Amino acid sequence: MSISVSAVLRTSAIALTAGLLLAGCSSDDAETPNNGSSQSAVERPEAPAETAQETELVETLETDFDVTQAMTMEDQWPDIYAMASALSGTEDPDLCQQAGATQYNLLLDAQPAGVRATFDAEAHLDEHASGETVTVFYGNDAAGTQKLHEVYEQTDTACVKEDGSEIKHDVTSAEAAGRQVEVHTWEVVVTDQLTGRMVDVVSEEIFLRYAAAYPPQVIVEDLDADAAEQFNDAATERALEIFTAAVSK
Repeated sequence: MSISVSAVLRTSAIALTAGLLLAGCSSDDAETPNNGSSQSAVERPEAPAETAQETELVETLETDFDVTQAMTMEDQWPDIYAMASALSGTEDPDLCQQAGATQYNLLLDAQPAGVRATFDAEAHLDEHASGETVTVFYGNDAAGTQKLHEVYEQTDTACVKEDGSEIKHDVTSAEAAGRQVEVHTWEVVVTDQLTGRMVDVVSEEIFLRYAAAYPPQVIVEDLDADAAEQFNDAATERALEIFTAAVSK
């Protein structure tokens, strides 16, 4: 890897989390996750077969939303394994790395159906964002949606504490597809630089995260006073639209 596992995880946790989360770590790292060792720290389970839910949601995202890439869990499997193996093989891990290892190992063990999609730059809700993604998980018996959301939240907060960053987190409720859902909004700032904004939608069936990452030059004080509110409103609206589409699959 060209950068440390910790740096990759922090980028993933506080920025796109489940979107562009492996920009600095390819699936080849699964072969040498332990500081160059040839033995993996995690046994690689067989990739889950693509489900009808995933296939239909991918088709909907590609048809009705401006996405450049949409991947099922089967497609994501090499990257998920690479992160789980690298983090689990870290010597003397910090809190961020420990939380990340728990998150990725849960995905390996529980194998929830899910889709991750990247939006076209012209479809970004925030002109300052360098990337925007959506990740959808369907809960199962091994990992319900509350559990999935919990491990993502633990990674977010652990990495923020390690980085000395600031995070704003608000929780509201909404109705979508005839269901009551929790809506979480997140904003992460590192030394006055905006690094990530996320909107989570959580129901009994689905955990969805819409995430935006920002380049280093985006300074919070230089943005409009209502910039966060505008993004949260627009991202929540888009997230609920995708949630409604996901529920129908």
